Amino acid sequence: MASAPTHEFPSPIGGAPFPVDFAPSILFSVLHGLLIPIFVWRMARSQTRNFVLIGALAFTIERTVLYALRAHTAQNDNARTNESLETYLQTTLAGGFISIGMDLMQLTRAMLVNATKGSEVLASEAKSNKSKQPDCGSASDASLPTADGFAVEGYAGLEDLPRLRARIRRVGLAGTIVFWATIILGIVSGVDYQGALHSGANAQLVRQLWYASTVLGLVLIVGVAAGAVWATSAIPRVPRSSVAWIVLVAALASTVGIYRLVVMRFSTTSLLAEGPGSLNSPGSKATFYVFHSAPEYLAVAILISLNVRRVFSTGLWGDRRVRDPESPASKA
Repeated sequence: MASAPTHEFPSPIGGAPFPVDFAPSILFSVLHGLLIPIFVWRMARSQTRNFVLIGALAFTIERTVLYALRAHTAQNDNARTNESLETYLQTTLAGGFISIGMDLMQLTRAMLVNATKGSEVLASEAKSNKSKQPDCGSASDASLPTADGFAVEGYAGLEDLPRLRARIRRVGLAGTIVFWATIILGIVSGVDYQGALHSGANAQLVRQLWYASTVLGLVLIVGVAAGAVWATSAIPRVPRSSVAWIVLVAALASTVGIYRLVVMRFSTTSLLAEGPGSLNSPGSKATFYVFHSAPEYLAVAILISLNVRRVFSTGLWGDRRVRDPESPASKA
């Protein structure tokens, strides 16, 4: 049970669940839950199966649970003041949009890497993949686009760009490391939220970590979108329709980050306070569902609903290579 703090601490994002939260929490729990069968259906079909979005599946399951817990808490006075539950809510809310951004970056990396492969590389991959499962996001996968995306047949005349491909992979690897560091910052800030309820020093630390993880997450997500847009002019084979999806998902994820930056400056002295800045007013609740819950849901729903193997040329695992394998000619 929560004690009565005598100091200010960061107002919980989304506020403490009150009865007004019951209906929207049930709605978002159901909406997220409905995405799970779509993902299972994608995984069951060889033409759409991929493991790049396992993180999106974990996010969807977690959000189904989170909103179910918010719905339960909205109807239970004792649960509403449970500090451990509020700590869990703040921990997972802090990292959600960042995890979506990381999945988006992996899809973007696979798309850009495949767009740099020349005729010989594509033909070699097509030949080697005839007798085995496609690996490392090969553009020769038969499930990839044949018209407005990457050519699967008729490889002649495509210039190979190995240096650009290596550069994309280095940037992608660095981005993955920073994404993980950002997620860890968000987790640490959430885990320490219970301490913030009882210590002014912890409260200040939580706010600083919130800002650090949110700003880094926003920079990374905007960088992914900007990189994809740049590629449309630097790499002619990058399909503009795929880039449009990347920009849309990035915009939705960024909306969550911007909302968090706006509201995380508020403080309160009680989880149950309803005064200005407590984020427990009806208006604050509505803003949370419109600018945090809805964009998160739409972003992950787009990723799960799309055939990402075709749209982003991901193959089963996306692009996991650090460098290209040696060709037989280079070994001779």
